[in-house]
Amino acid sequence: MSTDPFRMASDPRLLDRDVEAPVSRLSDFEMVRELGDHDGIRSYLAQRRGAHGFTKRVMLKVVSSSFQDGLDVALRLTDEARLGMRLTHPNLLQTLDLGRDGDRFFLVREWVDGLGMRGLMARVWRGGGAFPTPAALRIGIRVARALVYLHEIRQPPWAPRGIVHRGITPSNILLSRAGETRLANLFMARPAGRREGRPELRASARLIPAYCAPEIIEGAPPGPRSDIYSLGAVLYECLVGPDAFEGDFGSDWNRRRDPDRVTRMLDEAPLGDDLRVILARATSLEARLRYSSAIALGDDLRRILRDEYRSDGDEELRGVLAQHL
Repeated sequence: MSTDPFRMASDPRLLDRDVEAPVSRLSDFEMVRELGDHDGIRSYLAQRRGAHGFTKRVMLKVVSSSFQDGLDVALRLTDEARLGMRLTHPNLLQTLDLGRDGDRFFLVREWVDGLGMRGLMARVWRGGGAFPTPAALRIGIRVARALVYLHEIRQPPWAPRGIVHRGITPSNILLSRAGETRLANLFMARPAGRREGRPELRASARLIPAYCAPEIIEGAPPGPRSDIYSLGAVLYECLVGPDAFEGDFGSDWNRRRDPDRVTRMLDEAPLGDDLRVILARATSLEARLRYSSAIALGDDLRRILRDEYRSDGDEELRGVLAQHL
């Protein structure tokens, strides 16, 4: 049996969770606050009450319109729920339930008491600081573990070559106060190698260009190296700083990627040579030149932490979270 920590985290199989259960209603939840409204889906921090005063905080993603008026959005949300409820990994955000209230669908997800990586980077930079390198590498290692799990799933005929996340951005990496890391939002996940059909061409417009692999933007089928590019782009931005991409750093959507700028900024960044080579390889514009697997990328990130920082990055990550939460 393999002792590789990237493979030990969980078994890369889909779980059978299609069971009969009472359908959740929106009235089962108390809305604490609205978190955002994007692409036909409104998100909330909510609280579910149980017996004897028990409460549990969750995140709700609610289709903004009725099923008939928002059919495409409702179908995408239910697809995300069916996939998410079959996946289990400590670095993936857990999907808890799919509910229906009249003709409106909603998704119930694990609530992470903390901050998204986008928000954390923005707070660090607005304070004039730099994101601690060991903390960034620790986040990268944990996201790489989640990608190993997704990429190694084998479920013929639906996903015979694994699943590609396709939505790795700073906002989709959630960090708890204790430093736990969760990769969120399977909204754009696809079986590896599947070409986009005509209905899904509409979904391609929801990809965030600054973090999306060039071949995906050009219409090529997604593969593991596409996710490796996205994770590399996130780490590059985090370590190089607010000027790594063009545009306001307060939102993933506001960031714009200029390949020449990326090359120049990476060359000028105060990073060790080995780390600079890792980031350049992960974000190569040519997929064949990138890491062939998330295992290999994660191993190199761990090596940098061990050899150059004599750290596992946990203390630094908890420290920057404590300072900015």
